[in-house]
Amino acid sequence: MRILYVVARAEYFLSHRLSLAHAAKATGFTVAVATTDFSQIGSEKLGGITNFLVRFKRGSLNPFFEFKTIFDLVKVFKKFRPNVLHNVALKPVLYGAAVARFYGVPSVNSINGFGYIFTSNQLKARFLKLFIRVALRFILNHKSITVIVQNSKDHSDCLKLLPKCTLHLIAGSGVDTQIFYPQPYQGVFTFTLVARMLWSKGVGEFIDAAKMFKFSNPESSVRFLLVGSPDSENPESIPFPTLQHWFQEKIIEWREHTEDIVSIYAQTSVAVLPSYREGMPKSLLEAMACGLPVITTTARGCDDLVQDGVNGLKVPVMDPVALFMAMQKFYFDPLFSKRAGCQGRVVAETIYSIDTINQQVINIYNKF
Repeated sequence: MRILYVVARAEYFLSHRLSLAHAAKATGFTVAVATTDFSQIGSEKLGGITNFLVRFKRGSLNPFFEFKTIFDLVKVFKKFRPNVLHNVALKPVLYGAAVARFYGVPSVNSINGFGYIFTSNQLKARFLKLFIRVALRFILNHKSITVIVQNSKDHSDCLKLLPKCTLHLIAGSGVDTQIFYPQPYQGVFTFTLVARMLWSKGVGEFIDAAKMFKFSNPESSVRFLLVGSPDSENPESIPFPTLQHWFQEKIIEWREHTEDIVSIYAQTSVAVLPSYREGMPKSLLEAMACGLPVITTTARGCDDLVQDGVNGLKVPVMDPVALFMAMQKFYFDPLFSKRAGCQGRVVAETIYSIDTINQQVINIYNKF
């Protein structure tokens, strides 16, 4: 059987789906990926997986450019002749599933959360939200379509929106618990937020909570670390000057995106993600696998991952005061912090390990 992965960014395929593609290949599937251009280092990681260039541009609404993307995808389809398409994220799902239906080929469609369109109250986002819902229902509400969502709230919504498709709840892309594992840390108590630098990731609330913490505990030795880069294709991206200002004002430390998240979490006491909406936050899965307690919100995706008071703490969305209080709880209660981190590691190993998640997806492939 020939499987074609359709992904909007080569970097995302490497970070979130490469392990699955290798697992499918090891099982006996012939595997290819259609995405943007890989760097030389990225190409070396493919390990025999065929790659095709498709000119995806995530933020584009230009009909001419979008037609070129679909044209690229059709050319790839004709050349590779897949038996199954696995489309990942919103634009690849819409385009890939439409092409697959046209050629009478089944598709698996991973909806990893809806991002800016469903978190923003801007007029543009509200219009796109309505359009996307109509498009999803038109393209995906069919018996040849399989849809994978990552959290219980998205699952509930899709049950209503797409009653004819085959729907699965699979919690994210998993975490490699052999790479991400607990490491003893004796340095300065550090709260770390790893994410793209978007307002919807709760970065503003993290900054406000850091200010409150430093004002309330002037003698404490605490670091607040942001790790990630702005996303020029996302309207909610935080400008570089704003990040640099926070750094220069010594509110936080900031490092741009790095592949070496293991070393970041090796110098972290508590992982924080005050996001407004997620599919299944990989950064928190990696933190839990490293034995770290986590603070997140009651937003969809985040809500499924954390059991409040057990492996972390949950606060309301857009509530920096509640976030500050959760930070103080972990800082002043080291026994609770240690218990929560240990429980997080157990959850990562038993529910979210990458081998478990990959096998769940491969079981879906085997039904075709």
